[in-house]
Amino acid sequence: MRQLDALQIIEAADIGCGTGRYTQLLSRHLRDKIRFMYCIDYSANMLGQVGRNFEKARSRVPDMIKSSAMCLPLKDETLNCIFTFNAVHHFTLLDFLRETERILRDGGFLFIYTRLRSQNSRSVWGRFFPMFDSKETRLYEEHDLENAITNIPGLRLQKSQRFTFNRKSTLERLVGQAEKQYYSTFDLYSQSELELALDEFKDNLRDHFDDPSKIQWDDGNILLVLQKTQ
Repeated sequence: MRQLDALQIIEAADIGCGTGRYTQLLSRHLRDKIRFMYCIDYSANMLGQVGRNFEKARSRVPDMIKSSAMCLPLKDETLNCIFTFNAVHHFTLLDFLRETERILRDGGFLFIYTRLRSQNSRSVWGRFFPMFDSKETRLYEEHDLENAITNIPGLRLQKSQRFTFNRKSTLERLVGQAEKQYYSTFDLYSQSELELALDEFKDNLRDHFDDPSKIQWDDGNILLVLQKTQ
């Protein structure tokens, strides 16, 4: 992201940080540029995992804040970067955008990395796991995000870029991810629905792929870069 490379000092927050996996990647990439980085999530359990993951990597543990993304306990014009990775569909979008506009300094950037509804439907889960696509109603399409941004006068969409990733896995590993409810979408199933869907998922994969140890598909994501302007 050339916008980050151009900044001398980064004062940022990762909102909806989860276990901090992307925060760690950012920290490794940006290194000494980061003056401070807040990890913000509504789940205390997730924030606890952030601390343990950074300690395990022998990295400086970031400041952690338990908070809703729609009412952030940060002063106006505090940051020059805000990141959110695969989390924006959990937020009330317009409220989140207003908060980021308030907190960013002029010229600061908001990076939204997410998957679109159409990208989700083309994933191995959307194609083969029963009801996964229909139950996941929280995701946006690109035009939804763009339309929301036009309602925030202080934010301007600078760039959007789509990514495609070639994935490989095994039937056993994918089943394990479903059983551990790797995606929040699985929380939308009742226990009985999940059990029936999992059995059908196994059958679908066996029918579609000749070798259950070589399951391949493409995942998609999108990155939107917004800048705060006067």
